[in-house]
Amino acid sequence: MLYNSRLVPGVLSSSFEQAHNATQTAQNLFLYVEYIGHSYCSPEYSVIRRSYCHYLLMYVLKGKVVFTTEEQTYEAEAGQAFLIETKKPHIYGAIGNLEILWIHFNGKNFHSFFRHLISINPGGHVFDLQNNTEFLPKLQDLVGSYADSRQYPEIIVSARLYEILGLLLSKGEITDTDSIDMIVRYINQHYPEPLTLEFLAHKANLSVSRFCTLFKKETGYSPYKYIVNTRLHASRQSLISSTHPVEYIATHVGFSDASSYIAAFRRKYKITPGQFRIRLTDH
Repeated sequence: MLYNSRLVPGVLSSSFEQAHNATQTAQNLFLYVEYIGHSYCSPEYSVIRRSYCHYLLMYVLKGKVVFTTEEQTYEAEAGQAFLIETKKPHIYGAIGNLEILWIHFNGKNFHSFFRHLISINPGGHVFDLQNNTEFLPKLQDLVGSYADSRQYPEIIVSARLYEILGLLLSKGEITDTDSIDMIVRYINQHYPEPLTLEFLAHKANLSVSRFCTLFKKETGYSPYKYIVNTRLHASRQSLISSTHPVEYIATHVGFSDASSYIAAFRRKYKITPGQFRIRLTDH
C-alpha cells in the first residue's frame, strides 16, 4: 500500500511504503509502527517538515543522506542509520542515488529511551552499523513482513523494534568478554563432561594463557576452580534430592572418581558429602 510517495520528490516507483493503524492497546503499551518502507530514491529526494508522526529510524543501504534535526546537520552513508524525533522540525534528503529502509514509529514511554540512545551514542543521531552482523537482517525481516503481508502480532512487532533499537549501540562483533560469557554458559551446561583448558580456550578462540587471564578477570575464578565449584554445586542438589550413592553422584557431575570428589567437597564445605547428607536428615 503506497501512502504518499507521490508527495515526496525523488521516490521511485519501485519503492515500497505502507501505513499501519495501531490498536489502542498497542498505542497504550507497546512500540508500534506508523509507516514503514523500503525506498529507492533519485538525487531529487528531499523531505522538509515542521512536524510528522513521532520517531524515524532510517538505515542507508546505498548512497548517502544528509539531514538536519535539533538545529544540527549530519550525514549518514551506507552501513549507517539515523534516529530522529520527527515531531520537531527536520529536513533530510539524498546526496546522489539512494536506497533506504525506514520506520516511522511511536511508543507512549519511548522518549526517555530515545534521549538515552542519542546521549550515549558517540555519533549522536548517527549510528555506525557497518560491522554489526545482526542489525540489518532483523530490520529487513521487519520491513519485509509488511511488504509480504506476513505482519507479526503487535506485541511481537514491539519486541522486534526494541531489539533493533537496542542493536544500534551494539558493535555486532564478538569481543573477548563475549567469548568468556559464552564459555561460562558452556560450562554451566556441560560440566559433567571432560573439560580441559585447551578445549575451552580453543572454543573461545584464545590462547590458553589469555583465556585463563580473562576468565579470572571476568568471573573472579580460575577456569579450573569455576568448573569444580559448578560440579560441587550440582552435587549438593543431587545429595539433597536423591538417594544415589556418593560414588554415582561423583561421576554423574563430572569427577573422575569418588575420592577426588570427596576431597574437593571437604575443601569447599569443610564436611564430606556423607556428613552433608546426615545433617540434612537430622534437620
